[in-house]
Amino acid sequence: MRDSLAAGLVGEQSLATRAVRGAFWTGGGIAAQLVVTLIFFKVLALKDMGYFTWAQRVVLFLPLFGALGLNDALVKFQEATEVQFSTSFWACLLCGGLLYGGLVFYAETLGHWVSVWATGVDASAFIRVLKPMALIVPVASVSGVIRARLARDLRFRSIAVSEISSVFFAAVIGLGLLAFGYGIESAVWNFVLREFVLLGSLWISARWMPRLVFEWTSLRQLLGFGLNVTGANLVNYVNNNLDKVYFVFILLGPVSNALYTFAYQYTMTPLTRAGQILTRVCFPAFAKVQDDDAALGRAYLRTVGMIALGAWPILAGAFVFAPEFLWVVKGNEMLSVINVLRLLIVAGMLKAVGTVVGSVFFAKGKANWSFRWTVINLIVFVPALSYGVEYGLDGIAFAISILAFLAMIVTQFLVNKLIAISWADYVDVLVRPALITCLLGVLLWVLKPALSTDPLFALMGGCVIGGCFYVLGIRLLAWSLVMRFWHDFRGQS
Repeated sequence: MRDSLAAGLVGEQSLATRAVRGAFWTGGGIAAQLVVTLIFFKVLALKDMGYFTWAQRVVLFLPLFGALGLNDALVKFQEATEVQFSTSFWACLLCGGLLYGGLVFYAETLGHWVSVWATGVDASAFIRVLKPMALIVPVASVSGVIRARLARDLRFRSIAVSEISSVFFAAVIGLGLLAFGYGIESAVWNFVLREFVLLGSLWISARWMPRLVFEWTSLRQLLGFGLNVTGANLVNYVNNNLDKVYFVFILLGPVSNALYTFAYQYTMTPLTRAGQILTRVCFPAFAKVQDDDAALGRAYLRTVGMIALGAWPILAGAFVFAPEFLWVVKGNEMLSVINVLRLLIVAGMLKAVGTVVGSVFFAKGKANWSFRWTVINLIVFVPALSYGVEYGLDGIAFAISILAFLAMIVTQFLVNKLIAISWADYVDVLVRPALITCLLGVLLWVLKPALSTDPLFALMGGCVIGGCFYVLGIRLLAWSLVMRFWHDFRGQS
């Protein structure tokens, strides 16, 4: 009996440790990529960046089809065989290849359509950016299968090393091209090379080669779950990008798209990327305890508490120093989106605590819940943005903030119902992060006028003061939560 209990504790400790370490290591490349993107925005013309960011969103949409949700299905079904892995690989490669061919073939048509319907768009400039970026479609379609092999064994550090190495290698090439005057092509090849290097690194880490086998029966066993995931991912992608793909780029033009995308890039995009990372980490970990609602509930609440503690104070500081940050990046050209940036920061705070909801749905086999919710969300999203765009970028950002609040309430209600946790438990894990965030925001707002009149030095001073107060707030109000995280990271019970 005692040996069995000890084995259970070791297993739970190992699971927590590997999940926490995975979240830590896998997030390492986000900051580096944000710095690289900031450099591109600072150096390149806003109109060129408007074309690039719009093409990027079109290209990233297609691998969601190509993956067929099979990467998540292979993680969910712990008994998946080698034949199913190989079959999934070839199916994804086929779909990705067909999508790539279709995008290149219809690139001219898409460019013509965009130039007709969008404000101030040069079709040739857009196509020149789009065609090389299309190369990532088959690569991104199959990389999920390789990642699934690593995720099933909770080898998150291997995934993280692959992602970080791809970011740094692509950054060296992209910034090198930028230094030699290649303009927007430097951003394009930074994007493309990152995906190619990521696939190669994942493949080396997995030490796996697909067999030359394709079994429809094996594929069909995975598609029931996988297609639900695909549907949810597609609709969720539309929800997250409809504002930029249609309402901003088409109706307001590429320069407005660049300005809005920049504000989004440094508020919502880090949270979206963090959400993807946490889903990759938490879903395999949650899947291990999918039949134990008590353990799953504890893991979920601890994760939400740490996300709020990590994200909210940083976003509060960004809210206070939004004008200084925008001026440092591109001077007066960026100051027109101060309100947009601040509204998206508020939306980011609300969305941050919902980033792992999907992992709970998937772990409990409720991919259809995630799909239905994203469809409902889209139905509400379209009229809200249609109304908001009448007030320009500010109106769109305000609509997103309101919808983020409603989404947080609804999705948490579904999670509470699914794994039997209460609203009191949920609120309890957010009280201390909220208190630290409010105190930090008020302190920075009061002290800001006393800092340097130079935006760069004011921003640096705010970072130092905010960082010191953040550490003090954690020590006084949330030390136990952080120490639990630290013990999990070090593998201590």
